[in-house]
Amino acid sequence: MRQYFLKADANDVVLFFFSGHGLEGCFLPVDFDGFNNKLRHEEIKQVLLQSKAKHKLCIADACHSGTLNYGLAAKGPAPVSLNKYYQAFEDSSGGVALLMSSKGEELSLEDHGLRQGVFTYYLLRGMRGAANANDDNIVTIRELYTYVHAKVREYTSNVQNPVLSGLYDDNMPVAFQRY
Repeated sequence: MRQYFLKADANDVVLFFFSGHGLEGCFLPVDFDGFNNKLRHEEIKQVLLQSKAKHKLCIADACHSGTLNYGLAAKGPAPVSLNKYYQAFEDSSGGVALLMSSKGEELSLEDHGLRQGVFTYYLLRGMRGAANANDDNIVTIRELYTYVHAKVREYTSNVQNPVLSGLYDDNMPVAFQRY
């Protein structure tokens, strides 16, 4: 993560995605042996803050992922072309957005019928366009969060509550529909 994120410059976008197990304050990668190799949330925040990339996005689907909290509040309809998507990055002031699958004290639920975590299921649907609330074919971080939050809470009977934190532009683009 350090190797790549710290090479980024202001014209780059960095994305950290984690899906797996978590404890309060850390993610547990595949090489976690019960004690060693925790990926601490503070380490992730440090690297994101050190990166010079204008747009930084962290998405995690893991139990207790909400303990990775930035601690700061967030401050035309034609078919999208790749140029329009790139322009959306230029028009956005960027920042660091942390989209977590659950609050710090919550578990992140899986459903074998969905064949993945509930959060990831709705995250992917949202990024494919279901979250595109204003029909401009660009999915922003705010649109994605609004969609995922509502769908995950509905599916889990309000047991799991996704969290969005950071210091970011609500219009930061995260996906677009080609048609």
